[in-house]
Amino acid sequence: MCDSVRRETTLHLLLTWTGGAEVACRTLTVDTPVYYGEHVLEAARAAGVGGWLGRRLAFARRGVGEDGVTRTTCAWQLFTPERPDAAPVPDELRELADAARAPTRTPWFGPHWHAAALAWLDEELAAQRRPRLGDPVVLKHWQISLLWRVPTSAGDVYFKAVPEFFGREVTVTTRLAAEVSGAAPPVLAADERRGFLLLDGCGEAGGDPAAALRQLAQVQRAARPLLPELRLRERGPAYLLAQLDALFSDESLHADERGPHADALTPGEAAALRARRPALEAALERLRVSPIPLTLGHGDLHGGNVTTCGEQVTLLDWSDASLTHPFLDANPAYLYPDGTEPAVLDAARDAYLREWTDLAPLDDLRALHADATLAGEVYRALGYFDGIQGAVEDRREWAGAHLWHLRRLLPEPVSGA
Repeated sequence: MCDSVRRETTLHLLLTWTGGAEVACRTLTVDTPVYYGEHVLEAARAAGVGGWLGRRLAFARRGVGEDGVTRTTCAWQLFTPERPDAAPVPDELRELADAARAPTRTPWFGPHWHAAALAWLDEELAAQRRPRLGDPVVLKHWQISLLWRVPTSAGDVYFKAVPEFFGREVTVTTRLAAEVSGAAPPVLAADERRGFLLLDGCGEAGGDPAAALRQLAQVQRAARPLLPELRLRERGPAYLLAQLDALFSDESLHADERGPHADALTPGEAAALRARRPALEAALERLRVSPIPLTLGHGDLHGGNVTTCGEQVTLLDWSDASLTHPFLDANPAYLYPDGTEPAVLDAARDAYLREWTDLAPLDDLRALHADATLAGEVYRALGYFDGIQGAVEDRREWAGAHLWHLRRLLPEPVSGA
């Protein structure tokens, strides 16, 4: 996908070298995205600095100028094999330098993980006679996952690492890829203990949303025999009902910490959200007693987690997999651009629901889907609220992420009064 945003980022590289206790600094100006770690190593190499990523230490948006350029500041830790030719850390970055030296429990933020991961990767590729042809390209490098694109003699492959709290993704992806066509990318190798996946390519990103929803339904139905061995956590309607008190609490809605995803709700928004609770409870109860059985849920289905090769649609990223009501996953709005005509969304919805018409008439399924579209925002919000937020080392990045979904439950903009 083409990134048409014009940007200018002040990129601070806080450099730590093997066996050294000091931190040095190089500051660059780049016009590429760097938030997820993408393009950072390339920018560093162009400036004569080689190494591998540690952790993102800071990110700040400075706004859009009159020239239409989006300006940001970002700081990344970079491990280097030897002392670099770089300046001392300026006083204004001293706190970030101290953070770069602090212990971390995210494996790929440490200095020695990179070499061990490369050794595993090369061993697995050699066993399959498709050796690596160059350095991995960082696609994502943050607390909840690491993703590399790796050039090989037989085309690109993808290396993914997940933390222990997302370890289910390795199991689920491996079993789905083996048993259900298009449920997950082909798995070339996996290490459940270390949270490693080596995945083959499976087409281009995106595709027809209606086809993706149809594929979702087929995967959800085909996965039912696999449920006992997948050992999924339950996130069905009964669980969502039990979590509403915590999710709608002052602590949740008026969070002191603020992240890039959303700010705390205003008092007016909080009151309007709580007024929706009876409708949510009724919808969840109807889903709970519906004839549609609980099955595999994706938890984060959107256009970025779908690929297409010919007519084959493949679903990606099962880190949020759970046992749930399947319709909670199936909101067409997450697969189409904002402003898509309702008739288009309805047609995609029906493409999904027709895979379930042996269990109930289409009109009944549409009514249940309407309930699930409402309750699905709670389902997605809980993926952050009782999942990521309590598991990551630094929760500031995620503190308000659940509020973005809860705001979607508000019928219209609400004043702060």
